[in-house]
Amino acid sequence: MKKLISAMAKPGFDWPVCHQAKAGEPGREEYEECPKGSKVGYSRDRDGFRGEPDQCVKTVDVCKERRDQGYRRFNESGGDKRCINEVATPRPRRENPWFFDIPNDRGVKERFWFNLNT
Repeated sequence: MKKLISAMAKPGFDWPVCHQAKAGEPGREEYEECPKGSKVGYSRDRDGFRGEPDQCVKTVDVCKERRDQGYRRFNESGGDKRCINEVATPRPRRENPWFFDIPNDRGVKERFWFNLNT
């Protein structure tokens, strides 16, 4: 792995491909999937431009939560936009962000994850 990582740093590096395994070049997914009920969100850089997909965002009706807790002074129609908030949490990074999709004996591709950190 150390030789491979060293070779990757050199100009003109071309990933070695195993044609017999029909794997092609590796893919990379830095972050885990967001939990069910949330979607991928993006941080902003210093200039306000969209950054990395490093957040999980969930839309929450805070009025519903308060109504469920017994509070009665909220708009029951659900039309009050102040009741809807988006809550962002950090998106977990994958321990093994690199992968190969390799066909199994039935020809169905299976994903094999790995890490290049030494």
